[in-house]
Amino acid sequence: MKSTMQDTPLSIGQLVRFGTSIHSSAEITTWTDTGPTTVTFGELGRRAAQLAHGLRSIGIDDDQRVATFMWNNAPHMEAYMAIPAMGAVLHTLNIRLFPEQLTYIVNHAEDQVIIADASLLPLLTPLLPTFETVRHLVVVGVDPAQVAAPDGIEVLGYEDLLAGNPEEFDWPELDERSAAAMCYTSGTTGDPKGVVYSHRSIYLHSMQACMTDAMAIAQSDKVLAIVPMFHAMSWGLPYAALMVGASLIMPDRFLQPAPLAEMMSTLRPTAAAAVPTIWQALLAHLDEHPADLSSLRDVVVGGAACPPSLMKAFHEKYGVHISQAWGMTETSPLGTSGRPDAGLSPEDEFDLRCTQGRFVAGVRARLVDDAGTVLPWDGKTVGELEVRGPWITGSYYRADADDKFDDGWLRTGDVGTISE
Repeated sequence: MKSTMQDTPLSIGQLVRFGTSIHSSAEITTWTDTGPTTVTFGELGRRAAQLAHGLRSIGIDDDQRVATFMWNNAPHMEAYMAIPAMGAVLHTLNIRLFPEQLTYIVNHAEDQVIIADASLLPLLTPLLPTFETVRHLVVVGVDPAQVAAPDGIEVLGYEDLLAGNPEEFDWPELDERSAAAMCYTSGTTGDPKGVVYSHRSIYLHSMQACMTDAMAIAQSDKVLAIVPMFHAMSWGLPYAALMVGASLIMPDRFLQPAPLAEMMSTLRPTAAAAVPTIWQALLAHLDEHPADLSSLRDVVVGGAACPPSLMKAFHEKYGVHISQAWGMTETSPLGTSGRPDAGLSPEDEFDLRCTQGRFVAGVRARLVDDAGTVLPWDGKTVGELEVRGPWITGSYYRADADDKFDDGWLRTGDVGTISE
């Protein structure tokens, strides 16, 4: 028996259409040298359409790769929207990789275009002669005439690429299982490995991120997205915000404690996400330079274990609840969430926040020993964590080795215990 339900692709184009129309008044604010600049989701949608037309005009079509070498800012969000929605593949380049790693992944992904922020060009332009497939460098915030590039690479200005283009784009109906974006992980031995996200996986991951037992992102939120957009898709925050109409605050390159504290006191975020070291540095700064964090309700940390002392200090001094989450580039990245159960005592709630929490709906997990035997969830038996699910990679891009996969399960390389 077949269902009577319509078969509508879960695509980034659908998400862009929805977010920029239904939530057109939601805002994205970027911190700059001269203070914050704000645009609405509606304006973002129009500029994303212009970007898509601009990329079409320089030959980008189908599943060609367009890379970004950018901070968290509004133009990067426009790329997040336009590139996958038009049918191309967004490739976020990690600005913190070694030069030889950047050369490897640009060539391995066969990037055709790189969009780069002006402040990052000193890291990128020396590598341009090593890129085998790049034909266009699009620069943001600088006159392209001031940027030198080798023969075969055309330098274009970002605003020039958008200028005069229509503010509407007929986002195509795409196969939801086709590639939408890709990130490379350096967390494995050897060369970085490519993870390719589908439209479907991003859409479903965005829905999960908004669940109250996950990141609990809602229309009423203002989310300070400190975690880089080149790091596991900023933990899914940009697309989740677009889905529910949560406003975004983007710090650009201003990731030091002083500007972050000023952002929090002036822009009034309700939620934020970053690795523990960011919060440790911020806490030390606040001890010497107090700021108003009264709007901040929830913080999600990941990437490393969060010291319980840090969680306790933020709660006692500022009323901020810190929850941990576990994930990897390979898991999009949301795998677990440490939000506590309702009705717990303060002591039990804190104990739960000190763990990686529960696996979120859609993620299956198991522990195995060296022989591949599945181990019990008794809180004592130690084994390697394996996971599977709709936003977990089943392979690496153009890679022959399959030792990271076990009969449909991703071998995470993380060792631990699981309790019921």
